[in-house]
Amino acid sequence: MFEQIPQVQKLLEEEAIKKFIPDIGHPFVVAVIRETLDEERKRLSQGHTLDYASLVMAIVQKCQTIRMEKLQRVINGTGILLHTNLGRAPLGNELLSTLAAHIEGYCNLEYHIPTQKRGKRGGFAEKLICLITGAEDALIVNNNAASVFLILNHFAKGREVVISRGELIQIGGGFRIPDIMKQAGCTLIEVGTTNITELSDYKQAINHNTALILSAHRSNFYMRGFTKNPSLQQLATLKSDSILLVKDLGSGNLIFNNEDNVSRALQYADIVCFSGDKLLGACQAGIIAGKKELIATLKKDPLMRIMRVDKLTYFVLQEVLLHYANNQHQFLFIWSLMKQELPDIDKKIKKLFKKLSNGVKPYCKRIDAKTAFGGGAMPDKVLPDYGIAVSFPNRSAQDIAAFMVQQPVPIIGYIQDDLFTLNFRTILDIDIPYVADAINSLLQ
Repeated sequence: MFEQIPQVQKLLEEEAIKKFIPDIGHPFVVAVIRETLDEERKRLSQGHTLDYASLVMAIVQKCQTIRMEKLQRVINGTGILLHTNLGRAPLGNELLSTLAAHIEGYCNLEYHIPTQKRGKRGGFAEKLICLITGAEDALIVNNNAASVFLILNHFAKGREVVISRGELIQIGGGFRIPDIMKQAGCTLIEVGTTNITELSDYKQAINHNTALILSAHRSNFYMRGFTKNPSLQQLATLKSDSILLVKDLGSGNLIFNNEDNVSRALQYADIVCFSGDKLLGACQAGIIAGKKELIATLKKDPLMRIMRVDKLTYFVLQEVLLHYANNQHQFLFIWSLMKQELPDIDKKIKKLFKKLSNGVKPYCKRIDAKTAFGGGAMPDKVLPDYGIAVSFPNRSAQDIAAFMVQQPVPIIGYIQDDLFTLNFRTILDIDIPYVADAINSLLQ
């Protein structure tokens, strides 16, 4: 019964299967073949007959699914600039070309060229942070969750941390402030209510065991109506030699002049921390800035060994920060997307329609849209945008979305009013031919 089952090697020589080896690796392809053959043996034992073409197709479909799981370029039409699931801030060709030119071979990661002796990681990037923000010292770790944990564990382990109930946030992936405090060995002291926290609430909670006051940004949500919270300036009146004021800013806002601005927060807080891959426009990193003596003790913490970043992170941060230092942040890729004018976005849609066949144009409509900053940054702010809504007879919006994401360059949009929708602020000129080909293929 099983003698009709082909050998693994024969299937590996099939052109439709063999082409996946460079993409997903020989071991993966072999594993898929063996798994499919096991399934085929069960089918044969139940009285089915072997269909060789269907067997090959089943293997191809599984290999295609695995290939889609690889880290790869996607087209972002979701209406979210800093999309956590899509890598947050895109870096752009200019920065990546500079990276390739300097990091292709060896680099001075821990070598101090002026003295020709062993150096420390991140020196120049951390100095840039200080010059730009006015911080006395800075430290770079692998993400902002690590920043918060390191600060709490180092300065408040075994002691109390006071925070407003309205700031006990949870962000994507299950990062919850109460859980982080528990793991860091702190005792959480909640004050106020969800919508109203007075300065007096903090004062009443402070005692001899209070280590720090933590003020956390509201990630991915905002509160309006009957709400009240002390400003960071007001909270600064409660700090002392034994009680620190720490501000978790979330995004690395160096430009917008609000309370989440890094320089502004450093006027009042002893330590601030923020992400590298949100408004800052760099890669994933956690940046801690503040008083020199406090940052110095963090740098000596044994946990730094597992939180430190590699040469790629330092280099990307260094180049991005240089743009801010030279007042050229508008040329960073994420900022160029933010700063687009509506007529420029409209031009991209017109380019798309020129590439669409006459048969599909009636099913595509330009719409007014809104794009959010995303990544927990400025949840109450949106940017004006244009988009297209796609609707085909006998094709549901869900079917169209599934089709688009299976393209050679996956196209990711969203469904609104039962229509598959793409916002164009985050769609690049180089993306347009791929989007056009995919839409034209919907009729086939």
